[in-house]
Amino acid sequence: MKKKILISFGIFFSVFIVWVFVQWKNIVAFPTIISAFYSKEFCSCYFVMNLGEEQCHNFARQWVPISDFTLNKEKKEVYVRGLGRTSKSIFVSEMYGCRIQGESE
Repeated sequence: MKKKILISFGIFFSVFIVWVFVQWKNIVAFPTIISAFYSKEFCSCYFVMNLGEEQCHNFARQWVPISDFTLNKEKKEVYVRGLGRTSKSIFVSEMYGCRIQGESE
């Protein structure tokens, strides 16, 4: 019985390692998605839809929490830090909305 459990665990672990290898590009991109999504959605909500800050935080909120947030109303920029990555979104115009300016670690 113990041998069957070890064999099953070995097979599961091998499949997991192969899956990680195949999905590595997506796994590495995930941390950036959190901050980029929040900054873009908040920027669009606040500057395009003209809703309040609290409403826009609720609009952009995700299951994975962010660690830092900065709203620059004069420059119409939103900075968000989450999972060790920082993203910046800027307001372009009413017609084009906001765009993600860049990410950094």
